[in-house]
Amino acid sequence: MKLYFEQRAVSGPGNTEGIAADMMRHLYTRQYLGKTLVVCEQPVALLSTARKQWLKLSRSLQRQRSSTINADKILKYTHGIAHMQRLRFAPKPPLEHPNTDVFFLIPEQLQPFPAQCISLYLTCPLDEKLAKQILDSLPADALIVDYTKMIKWSALGLESKEHLEKRVAEEWKQVTQFLREYGIRISGLQKNDLYSVDAMDDALDILLAVSHRFLTVAGSFQHILELARPMRMPKTQREKYDSFMLLAHRVQALTPGAFSQQFLQVYNEDDAFFLYDHGQELLLAFGETLEESHARHVRAGRKYLAEALAKRLYSNRSFQTTR
Repeated sequence: MKLYFEQRAVSGPGNTEGIAADMMRHLYTRQYLGKTLVVCEQPVALLSTARKQWLKLSRSLQRQRSSTINADKILKYTHGIAHMQRLRFAPKPPLEHPNTDVFFLIPEQLQPFPAQCISLYLTCPLDEKLAKQILDSLPADALIVDYTKMIKWSALGLESKEHLEKRVAEEWKQVTQFLREYGIRISGLQKNDLYSVDAMDDALDILLAVSHRFLTVAGSFQHILELARPMRMPKTQREKYDSFMLLAHRVQALTPGAFSQQFLQVYNEDDAFFLYDHGQELLLAFGETLEESHARHVRAGRKYLAEALAKRLYSNRSFQTTR
């Protein structure tokens, strides 16, 4: 079983606000994983500061959402913010608050340990005995984020977070190999911060023919990517990852019976191709109706995409006649 550690530094002695701000930014990138534990000396005080930073981050994301016209970015911001607002924080142990998502506890409160705790933030000293008990309680691939730098985690058998990031690179090789097999160039899906509609539609049509195999590859990659976040990477590489995951979401949404809770957690969106406009008339981009979209893909020879939309169209009409 592999466990990982990351040591982070925040300038200034006793900088509670700085630690809370850094921790919340870090947690935002991992919010779709399992439970989170913050080990600290003053749970109530740190929770109060962390919650303020969490709300501040949420407001910042709302401003970013309002400043973009990219529909895909707006969607991801919207559901990311909604998930943030549903996350539950508490300075109480699991037996008292079992539905909590982020626990703030002193070292003496760590038994029983929160189940499926995939992210642990350490802001106060631990003795080695307690550290070993924590390691025995963590699930595979859990990450310890250490702000104290007082424990030699590598000596206890942990690997640095850099190893997780290398696993992302290895999984991405599998992704690109799969896409090459079907003649898809991930770099050709996006131009100047906008997705190429025709390139995305062509890729989607190809992948719908092998949807289950594709979603297996995508699920494996995304799982490792989520575990390794946050990551620093060039903008071009991030754009490739985003394009691939958008494709995965769209293939998933158009494949009956293929929904994965993992994909739904990340995008929190089960409307195929983002067809629905907040419960209003069923429209696509540029004012195109579902029928018009289906006809366009038929003319373009996109057999599998046209069939998937036809099923949606039939399902929508059946729903309307039964209301």
